[in-house]
Amino acid sequence: MKFRFTIQVALLCLVIVIGVSAAEAKIWRVNSTPGINADFTTLAAAHTGAASGDTLHLEGSATTYGGLTFSKKLIIIGPGYFLGENPSTQAVALPALVNAISFNVGSEGSVVMGCDFTGSAISIFCNDIVIRRNKFSSPSGATLDWSNGIIYLYWQSNNGGIGINNIIISQNYGVYISGSSRVTTGLLVTNNYLGLGAAFGEAATSSCLDLHNNTVAIIQNNIFRRGRINSQNCSFTNNIMFVGSIVGTGNLFANNIANADQFGSTNGNRANVDMSTVFIGTGSGISSDGMWKLKAGSPAIGAGFGSTVSNPVDVGMYGNNTSYVLSGMPPIPSIYFFENQPVGSNTDPIDVSIKAKSHN
Repeated sequence: MKFRFTIQVALLCLVIVIGVSAAEAKIWRVNSTPGINADFTTLAAAHTGAASGDTLHLEGSATTYGGLTFSKKLIIIGPGYFLGENPSTQAVALPALVNAISFNVGSEGSVVMGCDFTGSAISIFCNDIVIRRNKFSSPSGATLDWSNGIIYLYWQSNNGGIGINNIIISQNYGVYISGSSRVTTGLLVTNNYLGLGAAFGEAATSSCLDLHNNTVAIIQNNIFRRGRINSQNCSFTNNIMFVGSIVGTGNLFANNIANADQFGSTNGNRANVDMSTVFIGTGSGISSDGMWKLKAGSPAIGAGFGSTVSNPVDVGMYGNNTSYVLSGMPPIPSIYFFENQPVGSNTDPIDVSIKAKSHN
């Protein structure tokens, strides 16, 4: 689309594309880049200035937004990650860098998405939290997930004897989960790239998913890259274990794929699968997260639970109804192309060209 109008109208259009909030809530612009005129420059300042129920848009920047302990319900939306590797992402290909954060009682209903935690942690001390479409891994040289971040599942911050409930961890890249200290109920872990960082080694025996014996969890359509799963009486469907191990009893395994016999070979599970036949892998034009898509003829295609000829369900993080989204793009419109005439006048208004796309 190409428009010819004054810069004031152009800026108004940009605001409309970013999104509108409910009447009771407000959207705040947060940008840590020096010289940018935004509402706030750090996550802590935005938390102080925003009201419960507000939305914080963290814009791409080379400067970190810092960390924070949340005590109010907020929606935090970053621009995504690997932005220069996938098409039609953001015109400014910088992520929103965030340090470690915690969610305390009072922040129930909060959502964080589209942020880059670069090896940092999220600690959850309350119910009803959604962690969606974030990157946690930190690279070393050509190894993208040399150090992975962690999500801690704890207890109510105002009562250490009570576990947490209704936690959704979905569509994230490069993270492992620790929740053995308290019972978590209503835990959904779906369509993530999970595992220990490469620094642990391929034969790592530390846990990449460590849950309390009485935790109730549904684990589906994930890729487990390395490390050990430690759980009891949980449901595992449509997952791929690239390499790793499983301990615990009472778990239900259905339609999973593994490089060895971790899930067994009954109930739709497949053992001893050559992982080079599963994913498209690295190559020219293939992004860091795109390499985990299924290649043509992959044994994971149509191998998921409930799959039919007319409605196939794939195994892995790109399968099922909450498919992993390249670059962790948030489900709002993004401007992926922006071009403007540098100068203008009353007789020659500034020309602005933008291209926008919505990511479901």
